[in-house]
Amino acid sequence: MKHEIIFPTKFPIQKELLKLLKKRVSLHSVYVISISKEKNTQHVNLFPESINSEQLIIYTLLIISYKSISKNIGKFMDDVYHKMQQQCKVYPIIYTLDDVKRKLDFGNNFLNRIVNQAPCIYQEDDSLLRFGSIQRFYHKRIYDPIQTTWNSRMKRAGYLLSTVNSIDIDEEPTAIIGILHFVLEQVCAALIALFWEFTPYYYSLPYLFHLCGHFTQLPQTIFSQKTFESQRMFYMLCNAHYQMRYKSQNKFSIRDSDKAYNLCDRFFCEAQNLGEKKLEELKKLHC
Repeated sequence: MKHEIIFPTKFPIQKELLKLLKKRVSLHSVYVISISKEKNTQHVNLFPESINSEQLIIYTLLIISYKSISKNIGKFMDDVYHKMQQQCKVYPIIYTLDDVKRKLDFGNNFLNRIVNQAPCIYQEDDSLLRFGSIQRFYHKRIYDPIQTTWNSRMKRAGYLLSTVNSIDIDEEPTAIIGILHFVLEQVCAALIALFWEFTPYYYSLPYLFHLCGHFTQLPQTIFSQKTFESQRMFYMLCNAHYQMRYKSQNKFSIRDSDKAYNLCDRFFCEAQNLGEKKLEELKKLHC
């Protein structure tokens, strides 16, 4: 029997966000994986002088629904952002209730951690209560697929990175940056599988970088976006594969592709070192 469980308001614009999510999703429950705030202040020195402040609330949520959502995650994120008057951005991980129950029954460590550790801000019933006492699972049969996924994705990323050197850089900077986009995808997916034991269903680079930011500052450090040039570079890496599909003329320069390669090579190498250390840590726990 469904009976909505009310939780006290303790997160910014929680009520407004839940009200919107209920309209967009056949909602069962919502767990807060993380929350952060970004504040921008503008000082106007011309008469009349003023100070304008804007605050953006950024949520990472596990959203459990009764039915699969009809929109892809990117459109869902944009819809929430605009309906919340650009005051709140949500990075969602969305499962159906049946999927969550099935995965928890089979010992999914990722969902187990969230259900047992993350604050729940909405729950329509207590059907997940029985999973509350389940401990994290450690076994070689859990470690082996993690190691296989890590090795496979990093090998794939390394191969893509190596193919860049076989392309005539004077002719195809757009192709090079397009390939580098997929290098970053593979490295991020490898890190997320290793640290979270989770496989994303959505592969936009800002989304993947945001998820990686929960366990490492590597993406934010290498692709800092603190200057116009770094923002432009990140934009190129996010969109070069679209340029390859829809534009026949090169939009990027040789200098752009060379700089993008150096950043991605650094990201790959540092992620490799970070991952190997994590792999050793997991091996001690599982084997």
